Amino acid sequence: MLKKRYKLFVLSTVFLFFSCKQSDTSLPVSTGRFGSLVIVADEGIHTTLKQVYDSTFLKPLPERPAGEAFFDILKPDAEEFQRFYFNQRTVLALVSESSVEAMEELLKPFDDATIEKLINDKNPVLKIQANLFAKHQHIVYLFGKDANDLQRKLLLGREELNKTLKEFELTDEHEKLFNDSSVNDKYYDEMKEAFGIGVRIPEPFTLRKKENGVYLFQMDVKESKTPKTIGLVVHAYPFKDMTDFSYPAIRTVRDTVCKYLLEGEIKGTYMGTTESDYYPPVFRESITLNGNQCVKVRGWWTIRGMTMAGPFIRYVVHVPSKNLLFAFEGFVYKADLEIKERDLRLIESIALSIK
Repeated sequence: MLKKRYKLFVLSTVFLFFSCKQSDTSLPVSTGRFGSLVIVADEGIHTTLKQVYDSTFLKPLPERPAGEAFFDILKPDAEEFQRFYFNQRTVLALVSESSVEAMEELLKPFDDATIEKLINDKNPVLKIQANLFAKHQHIVYLFGKDANDLQRKLLLGREELNKTLKEFELTDEHEKLFNDSSVNDKYYDEMKEAFGIGVRIPEPFTLRKKENGVYLFQMDVKESKTPKTIGLVVHAYPFKDMTDFSYPAIRTVRDTVCKYLLEGEIKGTYMGTTESDYYPPVFRESITLNGNQCVKVRGWWTIRGMTMAGPFIRYVVHVPSKNLLFAFEGFVYKADLEIKERDLRLIESIALSIK
């Protein structure tokens, strides 16, 4: 049964969201790495749409100068999906007239009349199913008469589809991260009291430093024997006027805080912001985050006096009740650029808890 209806496409495309009837307690937790998209379709559709997949889901995006919409595309047919990929977090099902029978399990939420109507609709109508086979999972369906019809519809709606799939990926990871955040809840409560707003910190992160209302959390792990550090910085400072949201103003505050908070391995070195042409350009955007005015900056840090660098994402949120700007930043150090981009998505999923 349909639960909600809402428009997302400007090209007469309607997304419909409906809940899974299964109890969450009976479902496994979804799997799959950040940036992995499972596209379910028959072999003929995969063959016909291969170039469209690449240009749609592997195309570098302006807001991700170091990365792409998705890094990995898995392309099972319906049988392979049910056997090996049913519990993946982010799934796109391409349904043609000839594949309806093979996709019986995937299409259980729909009755025959709905399926027929969607297949014959000239517009790229998408349906979205949450938690069908696993917790924290989203399956997006696109229906068409055949491979050519699906290709046409995919090309018409791919920008909004890409955006929606990524948003679901972040949302699902956020839910998994904060299934139990009780270990660090005390810091969120402290922030709320002092700043009027806070950010929840997942359990793998530990508090490394707290000075003058500035928090530094850190997670140190190894991946493929390579050390990886993800740091989270939280602080607040007085709001003067709208120029505080400009990139130069944000950078000045960032460098001031990082100079004493994040020291390099050699005495006298410290973290700063770089705009060298060697690195991707700075990307700044104004967003609304949980109802709050926010500026999001993606850039690159460097250690002054050393040849070390890495990416960061910084969120600056206006808190009118306190006349403050709340700053949350995540930064990554790791040699593999692609994995850095995956880690930045982790930071983005944490930022969804800022409120």
